[in-house]
This record gives sequence, structure tokens and C-alpha cells, in this order.
Amino acid sequence: MSEETSPLRYYLLNTSFHGFRYISEAGRHWTERAFWTLCCLLSWIATLLLIKSSWEDFQTNAISFVVDTNYLPWDTHFPSISVCESDNQKRIAEITDSIYGDPHDYNLDEIVKELVYFRGLSFYTLQICGPEAQIPSEDCAKDNLGHFSQLVRSNCSQIFKKCKWNEEEFDCCAFFGALDTEMGVCYAINSIQEEKMKKLKMVSNIKTGPGKLYLEINGFANVYILGEQEVPSMTTLTTDVIQVTPHIHYRRFLAVKEIDNQPEVKDVSIRQRKCRFSDESDLNVYRYYSYSACCVQCRKDAQLKICNCAHHLMPNTTPKNKCNITGLYCLSKHYNELSVLKPYWANRTGLVCDCLPSCTEMELAVVRDDKTGIPEDYAIVELALERLPTERYKRNVVRGKLDLVVSMGGGTALFLGASILSFVEVLYYFFVRPVSNSIIANEKMKENRKFRRFNVKNQARLPTIS
Repeated sequence: MSEETSPLRYYLLNTSFHGFRYISEAGRHWTERAFWTLCCLLSWIATLLLIKSSWEDFQTNAISFVVDTNYLPWDTHFPSISVCESDNQKRIAEITDSIYGDPHDYNLDEIVKELVYFRGLSFYTLQICGPEAQIPSEDCAKDNLGHFSQLVRSNCSQIFKKCKWNEEEFDCCAFFGALDTEMGVCYAINSIQEEKMKKLKMVSNIKTGPGKLYLEINGFANVYILGEQEVPSMTTLTTDVIQVTPHIHYRRFLAVKEIDNQPEVKDVSIRQRKCRFSDESDLNVYRYYSYSACCVQCRKDAQLKICNCAHHLMPNTTPKNKCNITGLYCLSKHYNELSVLKPYWANRTGLVCDCLPSCTEMELAVVRDDKTGIPEDYAIVELALERLPTERYKRNVVRGKLDLVVSMGGGTALFLGASILSFVEVLYYFFVRPVSNSIIANEKMKENRKFRRFNVKNQARLPTIS
């Protein structure tokens, strides 16, 4: 078979991949062919190994963390503060008296308290009103259990008495916005999850000094200290919560370390960087992603899967998916499976949530806690940065897409002497060139036929010589 009709031989003689020509050239001794065959084989193996290594590094080691100490120009953001009422016996008594009359079965007060400040268990509710109750009370609410929360819980103006930022007083309810959580409505400031309220600029730098938030709170409440994208949840660490009671002045001093991200980090896939930005949310309980919001979503999905309903305070839940008394019985029965988080490898009962951390979460550490008694019938909470941070973590891209292309291209050029066009040649010599040769051959055949017809016609017109 000739070179013109053998695409493989023609390719081997003309390709820009090094070594193939010496293997296929006619007249070479078999030892030369064997030598170049071995060299080409080793080069291709080395190239494939290098490409595989570059790809694995790109997939698993694309991101690096470094500690940034250039702190002078930094603006440090104060944590998000959420205040969630934890008890209101006076209001519960007023509501139960108005609904059930006075006197009434005071176990109903405990039922209302459990429903309004639900934390996963409903001991009194199920004992008196549950499916296994021997004498169910006629006054038991069987559905629309969230209605009590709307009646009992204090509003913003009833919870807050005074608010100050860096000794400057501000209107609490102009900046603390209502935030739906799995424990009911809380009031949050400096949180991206709450968008309806005005934003107070809670930034600390070398000009302003460490920031300080001063709150006067009525009644009993839990104060959550979290990152701006995080939300209060049943599994929030106790170190991030202050349990507030009247007549106590609480002081907490914090150390903050933020995470800064190189702009190119967002171009790296979520699987590679192992974190999500707040706008990369796939949740329906909250608009923005965070680890705690993901855990709430995980718990909601597990409740719907096991009990076919979610509890009555779960955010963004339709009425038909909210539990009635029978549903609460199911949730209590599976409390450990639904409320206690565990890693996937742990050999104990719990809820496994495959949740990534937020790319912008902050590290909070309690430096000092003080607590003193005061004569006032409200609580004072002071939260302050102990000092301006001198370190922050920075997430950098060390192996981007361009680095991957350069690494693969460099390995291919080093071992094979090839470029991207060398791979295009494969398509050309085996597909494009044969097709084009066939087209050219057909056109030549057509031209030859026309030429022969033309000659025949001209010969027929020539006069006959006698």
C-alpha cells in the first residue's frame, strides 16, 4: 500500500510527535526501530503519569491557606448577634388564662411553654395530649401548634430596652430584624440572613479601635454570637451562647480571626475548595448558605423523611408539612436521630449532615467572661473585641485552570515534543486529509470526463479528409 493510500504510514512519517518517523521510515535497521519504539513508549508513559499527577493535584490541592499579618489597613467585622427569647412565664399565664379560663389545668402552661420554646422534645405535651395519653385533655391543641408562638413571644420593642454601638445609642428595632429559626423568631443584627432591616456599620479598625456592643434586655433570652452568615440552631455550640437572665450584667470579650479569599477562589469548584460562598446556596430554609443553615436544612429533610413532617417552628415550612401532635410524638421518639449531629464514621445514633463550611466564616474565641449582679430588673450584655486582630487566614489558589494547562502542556512538550496542534494532526491525517483527497480525486475525475466529452465533440465536428 502506497503512502498516498495509507493514512497511518503517512501520519507516522509526518507527525510532529518525536520518534514516530524513525520507527516508520523504510531502510532503517530493526535495532533502530526497537530503540525508538522503547524511547517513545517510555516518553508516553512519563507524559501520562505527569498529566495524571497534575490532574490529581488540581482536584485535591488547588487551595492553600496562609496567615496574613498585614493588619494595619484591615476593617474587622463584628460578629452577628442574635437574641432569642427563652422563657416568658408571665405572658404564658396571660395567654392560657385567656384561652382556658382561670383556674385551669396548669399542666397546659407547661405544654404551651414546650410548644413556644420548642427544642426537640415535648415531654408534657405528649404525656397529656399525645397518642398514648390515657386521658387526653379536651383543651389540647392537635394542630396549628405554631399559633402559640405568635401569641406568647415578645416582640422587638418588648425584648430590647437600650442598644449602643461604641458608646453611641441607636434604635434597637431599627437594626435588629426578625429572623426565623428552628427555635422560633429571634432578633438579629449584622446578619446577612436578615435583609429587611437597616444595616449598622459594625466595623473595627485602627481609627475606631475595638468595637463594643451594649444591650439592655428584658426577660430571659439566649444571645447567640455567630458569623454574619450563621444562624442560631439547636446544635449551636454552648460557647457561642450567653444565657441571659434579669439582674445580671454580662461582659464577654472576644478574639476574632476572619478568612479572606483570593478573587480566583470563586472560580475553583466547590468540591475542590471544600467550602461554599454564601451566595452558592442550595437550601430552602435560608437564602444564604452557611454551615449552620445547612444543618437546619439537613434536620428538616430528615424530619420529613422519618416523620413525614417538620416541627412547627421550622423556617420556610408550608402548613401541610408542619407536624401535629402525632408528628411531635414521632419527632420525640426519634430525638437522637434528628437532633444530635454526628460524623459519618461515628458508631452511635445521630444525624449525619454532609455540610461544607462557609468560605467566609470567622473564628471566634472567648478571651474573658465576666458576670456581676445588678439591682435593675433587666439584663445588661456587653460584647466587645478584646483587641484588633493581627492575623487573618487567607485562602489562595495555588493550582488554577491555567496552571493545569501549563503543567500538562509542559509535560507533553518535554517528553513528546508536541503541542495542541500535534493532537489536531491526528484528526487531520486520519479524517480530514482522506476526505479532502477523496473530494479532490472526484473533482479530477469529473474534469477528465468533461475533457474527454469535449475532445469527442471536437473530433466529431472536424471535416473528413477524403
